[in-house]
Amino acid sequence: MEKINYGLNDLHAVQLDMLKKLIAVCEANDLGYFLAFGSLLGASRDHRIIPWDDSIDVVMPYADYEKLTNLPQGVWGENLFIQTYYTDPQYPKCYAKLRNSSTTLIKAEYADLDINQGIYINIMPIVALADDAGRRNRQMKDAKLYKAIAGRSPLPSDDGILRLYSSFLLNVLPDHSRRKMREKLKQKVIRYSGEKTKECFALAGEVSLSLPLSSSWFASAVKMDFEGMSVNVPAGWHEWLVLRYGDYTVAPISELQGDKTSTFVTLNTQRPYTDYKGKTYCV
Repeated sequence: MEKINYGLNDLHAVQLDMLKKLIAVCEANDLGYFLAFGSLLGASRDHRIIPWDDSIDVVMPYADYEKLTNLPQGVWGENLFIQTYYTDPQYPKCYAKLRNSSTTLIKAEYADLDINQGIYINIMPIVALADDAGRRNRQMKDAKLYKAIAGRSPLPSDDGILRLYSSFLLNVLPDHSRRKMREKLKQKVIRYSGEKTKECFALAGEVSLSLPLSSSWFASAVKMDFEGMSVNVPAGWHEWLVLRYGDYTVAPISELQGDKTSTFVTLNTQRPYTDYKGKTYCV
């Protein structure tokens, strides 16, 4: 079985080319974006990708994210593909990935799924968070359920009754009913997007859902060098990194260390993922 023919440096080279294209598309369509999470950490500290990181992360204001994910495929060229559960029905995330279809990055969590398995960068929306405490609590519960339904995976056990409800929705409801529930939950999650609320959150993983961010941090962008490119980061980039990582200036950050390739089933920067169907994914 062919597992990994290329290293993280090769992976990063492909991802940086994809980031350049994403920035060009955003600028051509007047869409806001910000470098985020580990990519922002690497940019702020060393102006490069963290050597052991396996992804590039970008966030966008929700309205711009919606416009981006609905642009015609032609803007991306022949090999790039915006992946959402609308464009790739088995895709199990509530945010988008930009995939390079002429390459392969199959991770263990996706190995059973018949989806685009090209090298990717993550594109996540920033969603307005209700100012009222009661509405905020309900919105967060809806966000967790939305993530569970989109990902076809029940919530963790510490979510209690909410976990049982997510299991019910996934195991009892037929597919068409789950899709309707997913869309209903999505609308509940984004219901405050037209309002100027004090805080927001990134619609991504569990940590992001539970970590309110100041909306003022994303009111404007500043430029930062990243692998020789001038990229947008949020005006509140420092505050965000402190909130997320603590003293982020100390290298390395323990949560981001480790061999990320251990989660890879196949990595190939020169061959399309379709060559591996029935061999290392959808076996």
